[in-house]
Formats: sequence, structure tokens, C-alpha cells
Amino acid sequence: MELTREKTIKLHREMWGDMQKELGDTPKEIERYVFKRKWLEKRFYGHEIENDCFLCEFVSENRGDFNGDCSEICPIDWGAGCCFGKTKYDTSPISKILALPERKVE
Repeated sequence: MELTREKTIKLHREMWGDMQKELGDTPKEIERYVFKRKWLEKRFYGHEIENDCFLCEFVSENRGDFNGDCSEICPIDWGAGCCFGKTKYDTSPISKILALPERKVE
């Protein structure tokens, strides 16, 4: 699946927004995994999305020869590190994940 930066951010926020509506702001880690898998199967049947995450898929598609920290390519600024920085995809409130800013493009 080819993702532009804009489409990646839109889909990322759409999925997490739907998760928040259905599961509340602080679902358990396993509930997040199950939700993401089902959400992707429902909308993107037949497409494998890296780590069930549009951000990871974008990084995978655009990494090229880059071998550094994926947080340098990720379109969302997670703070320190990618998705395990100050805000963590598996434990942080979804409202905090949705409020993360786009990474500045240099």
C-alpha cells in the first residue's frame, strides 16, 4: 500500500479516533491490539500493514537505505523515540496519542 505523508497521518488519526470512540480513552494494551487488527481487516482486507500501524507502514515504505531510528522518519513526533517515547502507543491515553504533533519536515 503506497502511503503519502498526509494520507498516513489521516489514517493514523482516524483509526485511533475510532478506537477512542469505541473503547474509551484508556483501553488495555490487548484491547488496542485487537481493535487495530479488526479495524484494518474491515477496511483494508488483503493488505498487510506493518505492525498494524500506518506510521510503521509509512516508515517501512520510505526507509530506503536509512538504518537509523525510525522516529526520524515517522510523520508523528512521539517525543523521545518512536511510539515508545514520552507517549507510548500501548499504554498512553488515546487523547494524548491523538494530540501528538506532526514531525516537522526538514
